[in-house]
Amino acid sequence: MDAKAFVHKHKPLLDIFSGSHAHDTTDGVWRDLLAFQTPLTQLPPVDLQLSLTPFCDLLVVNNAATHHFQVLVHHTMALLQKLEKQQQPSQQAVNAVYFLRIIVKHLTENLSAAQLVTYVNGAPQANGSARAHAESLLQRFVRQVILTLLRKHATQQQQPPLSAAAYLLDWELLNLLMAMMSTQLYTPTAVAAPNAHPFTAAILEQKDLVPGLLQYLLQQFIEVQAIPKGAPVYQPPEEKQRGVFRLVRSAAVSVLWLPLRAYTFLIRSGGAQASTSPLAESALLLLLALLHHAPAPELGPGNSFRQALANMQDADEAASMDAAEAGLSGASSSGVTAVSFSGLYEALGKRLVNERTVLLLYDTLQTCSHFQNYVFVRSDLEVLLLPLLHMLYTASGRAPSHLYMLLIILLLLTQDASFAANVHKVQLSTVPWYKERLLNKTLLGSLLVVLLLRTAHYNLAKLRDVYLHTNTLAALANLAPHARDLSSHAAQRLVSLFDMLGRRYQRLQRVAAEEGDKADELQVYADFLRIVLEILNCIIATNLPANPELVYAMLHQQEVFAPFQGDPVFGELTENITLVVRYFNNQVEKARGYGGWDWSVEKVLDVIKESMKVWRTDKLRRFPELHFTYEEEASPEEFFVPYVWTFVVNNSVIPWNSQAIALFSPLGSAVSASSQSLDRLDSSSLTKHSSAASEILWQQDR
Repeated sequence: MDAKAFVHKHKPLLDIFSGSHAHDTTDGVWRDLLAFQTPLTQLPPVDLQLSLTPFCDLLVVNNAATHHFQVLVHHTMALLQKLEKQQQPSQQAVNAVYFLRIIVKHLTENLSAAQLVTYVNGAPQANGSARAHAESLLQRFVRQVILTLLRKHATQQQQPPLSAAAYLLDWELLNLLMAMMSTQLYTPTAVAAPNAHPFTAAILEQKDLVPGLLQYLLQQFIEVQAIPKGAPVYQPPEEKQRGVFRLVRSAAVSVLWLPLRAYTFLIRSGGAQASTSPLAESALLLLLALLHHAPAPELGPGNSFRQALANMQDADEAASMDAAEAGLSGASSSGVTAVSFSGLYEALGKRLVNERTVLLLYDTLQTCSHFQNYVFVRSDLEVLLLPLLHMLYTASGRAPSHLYMLLIILLLLTQDASFAANVHKVQLSTVPWYKERLLNKTLLGSLLVVLLLRTAHYNLAKLRDVYLHTNTLAALANLAPHARDLSSHAAQRLVSLFDMLGRRYQRLQRVAAEEGDKADELQVYADFLRIVLEILNCIIATNLPANPELVYAMLHQQEVFAPFQGDPVFGELTENITLVVRYFNNQVEKARGYGGWDWSVEKVLDVIKESMKVWRTDKLRRFPELHFTYEEEASPEEFFVPYVWTFVVNNSVIPWNSQAIALFSPLGSAVSASSQSLDRLDSSSLTKHSSAASEILWQQDR
């Protein structure tokens, strides 16, 4: 049965539901309405929503008199409450949640926040407990949805995977919560005005359930349970795939936007299970939306979900009874979330192939100090770093916002001294995805340096983005005191970066002298050059004997440093480089004179390594050690809120109304952080750049 046939079959009941004549909660029409025999999950979602839209429009007009939406909420709550006594959820419960989700989404698109609250809470209270009378229907319903997820999850611990019915119910409950939160999509500002998002506020007000919900969502992300075989889920026919893609790309085709990729991972042709879990994907999207919701400042302490993440503990190390209970139910008696950090670490490493997982890694590192410390002491650093570096390697195909997140994560990691040191101890047998050179038996630290330098080169040549360059050089500077056994490729790229920056700086000097309009851009390049020189000085002062390839690269390209010797700005920073070049030049010339051998890379390196044994550091000029730390800007939600909701629109299975979205342009340019082009800097933009990046670039420990 297709969506149109389904709606036609049930039209009399849908007319009653959306009509002007009121039916109370005990009327048999509600039993009939929710007794759909067809699983709604197997109908085409766009077609179903379009077919139900006329009834939703009528409901908007008539509900003030009939309160039918509130009655539907009451009946859905009753179905969810019955699940406590049932082994498996009924198809009726899944259908009710799905049907309610379609209506909630329509209401969030078409009603103001005040109207939404009236729609949910306007009906007379049903008989119930004192608590039920004290709380609004909205709060009670949201609480029941969360409790259903948590109770089912608690009973499933150490149990076989979810059945098809249980899986679909969980999935639809998550989609319902996402639809409730979608008021954010239709609001042009990232920071919520008071009472602008009543559904989201109701979720975050369940403070006793927030730690458990956080644990549940993270657990779904970790487990990645595929959809059970035989589950009644819509699968788009292959012959229609091209048409669906056209629907995504053209707003003129339809206001409903349902990316095909949201369904292609559900069930593959031939019945094989997909490698990706729609339940895990929905959990991740809801998790990110909750973490980055920005409540109105005047409403108090902030986002309770983010606070729960900040307090999250490692369930693997839980020793007390409270912590043990947290590992089972998601929250200890003290209300602290506990998840397996090892499971989360491995899940992040396996799924670091998209921006959504990258953002979750950022959130856990930036917000949860316990997890950050756990990551810093792991010996298998390649689990996280290799997929991050692989994404950085393919920078040319990624949006600037994605590159920002990758580089910020690398900065967060490298600001820890133990991590920066340990990364140079992990040897990789091969890096098959790196095509420029064959990298066999290279150190992870060298690969990290290479990819950061490669990104810097790419940025200078293509993007010319100050923010990207700032983060790249900051991460390199944090690695410098611990750099050892740098590969020839890494060493050559480091010197080449100085050469590229130096040439740009000298060209700008000439233009500024002639035209006088490049002072701001000249200062930016001077800052970048200074950092690269300080990186070189740091390696020379701390680990030169462990980096013969860097000495070789400086000898091989020694002419690039000559223009800056004696320079009033850079003269001091080139003194140590001049000493190194002069000393090892002399050693190589002596060896060549004694042996009469021809120049070769191997022989020069042998001389450099031998000369290191008598290399003295007492004549070196000492500079304070560079160290950069990352802190979020004063208003991070201006970037993160629209960033997260682009993920929701692009990757959830809910057909969004693209023409109603006010938070960003869904079919236009990608959301990106504030950035500045190196070619377009003037005094005002430089001030903006400084305010945006100073918390990263200028926090130097001197």
